[in-house]
Amino acid sequence: MNIAMPLQEMRDGVLTLTLNRPEKLNALTPEIYTFIGDQINRASDDPECVAIVLRGNGRAFSSGFDLKLEMGERTHEDKLHALHEVANRARWAVWNCKKPVIAGIHGYCMGGAFELVLPCDFTIATESCRLGEPEILFGAGPAFMMVPWLVNHKIAKDILLTGRQFTAPEALRMGIVSTVVPDDGLDAAIDGLTQTLSRLPSAALRITKVGINRAYETMGMAPHINSWVEAAAYLSYIDDAARSEFQKRVMQDGPGAGIAWRTSYYKTGNAS
Repeated sequence: MNIAMPLQEMRDGVLTLTLNRPEKLNALTPEIYTFIGDQINRASDDPECVAIVLRGNGRAFSSGFDLKLEMGERTHEDKLHALHEVANRARWAVWNCKKPVIAGIHGYCMGGAFELVLPCDFTIATESCRLGEPEILFGAGPAFMMVPWLVNHKIAKDILLTGRQFTAPEALRMGIVSTVVPDDGLDAAIDGLTQTLSRLPSAALRITKVGINRAYETMGMAPHINSWVEAAAYLSYIDDAARSEFQKRVMQDGPGAGIAWRTSYYKTGNAS
């Protein structure tokens, strides 16, 4: 399977990585996570780079991890590798990057994409953007358990235990996104922020970001997130009739059919 890698553009010291599978709502794969992590690590040490922007082509930032890959038959070791060594490595690259990382999101930002955005330094969302962590709806859990570190425990449980979608204004109130802009204002908002950052002293930006991150790290955020990964992988192997049916429909009829069945099932309890 040929997978389109994110587009890259370096302009005025700003590296933009644009997810480029619009026909799949920019669904993420291990190869895409690896590419993003590698590019961010490279830009982190590039003296010409002042900031990094993550975007998505087409109707959405990203629908999350590619469901056909997620639902495919894999060993526990394969699952653990995909979650920890690949996807979370990209997320930690965002968190540890020496340069500010900005996510510009629109359409949908779900699941694995939502988890990629969480460690970003700034998240600018359009008004119509929908966000969420729907993993619990197919018997799984988040691979990157950062939500409880960013919001209070009641909001974290609302997000993670219901799997519901929520709006960008809700995400702003929760503290999940930095700014909400009109649907036609995303480009201007990103440009304005990158211009502001480019005028600031780079050493002060870098060291202050480290200081903010260290506040979370000294409280144990990284060990907590990393220790959760194995539990998240094991969830895929707990016997669950609804999850098995969802998996079967995704593999036979595609992600859209699986999601339609799942939505109906959790609304009505009817498995037919």
